[in-house]
Amino acid sequence: MFEWLRIVRVCDVQSIRWVLGALNSSSRPVSTRSAQVWCARMEQVGLIERVNVGAPGGSWVWGTYEATGQARPRIYTQTARHEVAVAAASARYIAAGFAWKRDEKPSRVGSHQADGVALGLRSVDLIEVELTPKRAPRYASIFSAYRRRLALGSEDSVVYLCTESAARAVRRALSDFRVGDDIADRVRVRVMFDDRGGLLA
Repeated sequence: MFEWLRIVRVCDVQSIRWVLGALNSSSRPVSTRSAQVWCARMEQVGLIERVNVGAPGGSWVWGTYEATGQARPRIYTQTARHEVAVAAASARYIAAGFAWKRDEKPSRVGSHQADGVALGLRSVDLIEVELTPKRAPRYASIFSAYRRRLALGSEDSVVYLCTESAARAVRRALSDFRVGDDIADRVRVRVMFDDRGGLLA
């Protein structure tokens, strides 16, 4: 669990439920009560901290420096909201039997770092969590970077997990740009989040 918290940095209680389930060799989450009990115990011994920000997935949770070797994340930022959404996606992939890792930082100009990498037995997916639409030229640049990566053969596909408005923007960019058309058959776009960044049922 703490290795996963080190990777995702901050998550909500619902994601804790799914990862605890996976650690119990189940594809289903533990109960919210069980996750809350786990959090209370870990907080008591100084391994996690948590705060209630009124988010749909419950309190936000992160590992302390003693548990992860990382400083406290900046909670009240748009970046933290995005990180919590990435953690939610990661937790579902882990429950489905995938491993999860951070993508490597770009080593060249024009490259792009995905939000995460889901490693399955038969596929390696680059994951993008898209809560707000980007401008069209930015998508063209990202698609160009992914075209180069997919051509190398070490990754199989790109998966966009989006809000409804972001999904429309990604699909439009895939159809509007030639580079989008070049990779469209290896890009999946799914609506997974509501406008607040909460996971859809």
